[in-house]
Amino acid sequence: MRKKVLLLCFLLSSCGGVTQEELNARLAQINRRIEKLEEEEKTIKAQQIKTEERVDALSQNLASLRLEVEKLKVEGRTSLPPPTLPKPENTSPPQPAKVEEQPKREPPQPEPLAQKPQEKQKDTETTSSDYEREYKSALDLYNLRQLNQAKEKFIEYIKNYPKTPLTDNAYFWLGVVYRDLGDSVRAEAVWHTLEVRCKRGEMVDCNKLPSAYLQLARLYEARGNSEKAKEYYEAILKEFPLSEEADVAKKKLGR
Repeated sequence: MRKKVLLLCFLLSSCGGVTQEELNARLAQINRRIEKLEEEEKTIKAQQIKTEERVDALSQNLASLRLEVEKLKVEGRTSLPPPTLPKPENTSPPQPAKVEEQPKREPPQPEPLAQKPQEKQKDTETTSSDYEREYKSALDLYNLRQLNQAKEKFIEYIKNYPKTPLTDNAYFWLGVVYRDLGDSVRAEAVWHTLEVRCKRGEMVDCNKLPSAYLQLARLYEARGNSEKAKEYYEAILKEFPLSEEADVAKKKLGR
């Protein structure tokens, strides 16, 4: 910018009919404009930094709110009483009329028809509440910031319950635990494992995959790998365009 000013001064000085005073006045005016533009540039950069900080803060608040929502969902499922089946109607045949010449005989009572289905449903409910209770236990440990205990609990959950609607959540939060413990390498490996298992169709549910993509993008940003971060922001927009993570990705990509 300064070189351009000097060049302009040289051109002005070479032209006839321009006094030294006029040249100095024009030069001062140009310098004022340069200073004004530099101040505006600083202001824009400061605003950009504040905007990025606000986006990161909103993302962190969003993650906290999702954690609370998951906790409430799990608590709601585990606190509901098991549904009761309607009692079978009395199918006993009518009592025979009394006959004076013969003693009274009781007809054989039929066995309840709905007993076996009810027992089977009870077993299913027990299994369902078991994995939900175990997941809630691991999540509670994370909320209490007992990170090492939460890590072991999530690992145990994934081993014991590899295919439940909450297994993908367990993978995601295990990666978060590793991240909070300062082990970004293991966090990256866990989120990549979730990505691979989802793409292979090995998961019952993959609702946490866009969140894992966002965490991977931020991890690569922190390492200075902008190309890899951009790859995962693009993946969010392509695979989950209507997700909340897509709004963050658009801002990061300037769209």
